[in-house]
Amino acid sequence: MVLSYKSREVVGISIGLITILLSLSPYPVFYLGLFVLSLLIGFEISKALSIKEFYVAPLTFLFASLSPELGTLSLLLLSFLLGWKSWSLDGFLRALLVCLYAGFLPLFVLELKGMDSYALIKLLFFVWAVDIFSYYVGKNFGKRRMSPRLSPKKTWEGLVGGGFAGLLVLLFLHGAEGILWSPLMVFGAVMGDLFKSFIKRQVGIKDFSTLLGEHGGFTDRFDSLLFTAPLYLFLLKF
Repeated sequence: MVLSYKSREVVGISIGLITILLSLSPYPVFYLGLFVLSLLIGFEISKALSIKEFYVAPLTFLFASLSPELGTLSLLLLSFLLGWKSWSLDGFLRALLVCLYAGFLPLFVLELKGMDSYALIKLLFFVWAVDIFSYYVGKNFGKRRMSPRLSPKKTWEGLVGGGFAGLLVLLFLHGAEGILWSPLMVFGAVMGDLFKSFIKRQVGIKDFSTLLGEHGGFTDRFDSLLFTAPLYLFLLKF
């Protein structure tokens, strides 16, 4: 599926509006939306890792939403069952990655929603600022590759642009405290992107799917959110 430059922006804005509407929706509606997102990301990663049982991701999310303890136990047991089924340590580790990434990490997004819907909205604006400015600054001014082997299009100029945009958003939302938070938060956003890129490079794919056109799949779109949500929760609590 090939999209024009304008279509890319239309898709991005549409995803953003739907995400905001879901974030402001009643808790049960948001829970259902996050459950579906866990299923979709689980499907994409499972397909990339050649695992048929993608349902282990939403199952992990379901148990983790009841309690982190149940979530931890379920991701270990579900991974064990798939490893046992394939009689392979590699199969166990792949399943564990799917359960952790697509099933357990969304739990922190759910906890943010339970704490305060607007806290989740604030995190979304931060993530989008880092993502958008990293992309456009890198595309127009990027010359120095940050990690050619891991993510060929990532540049240091893009990182500076995205990091500065994220700092401004946190400064606006949290005052001087946001400046202190920005290094950790920007680090989380970047690592979320690079973590996803590492998986893609290892299995030899460009995107996890083409469901969102040039944006790739849902894994490509929500990677930074999944990594920054636990960090943001930590900072808000302590």
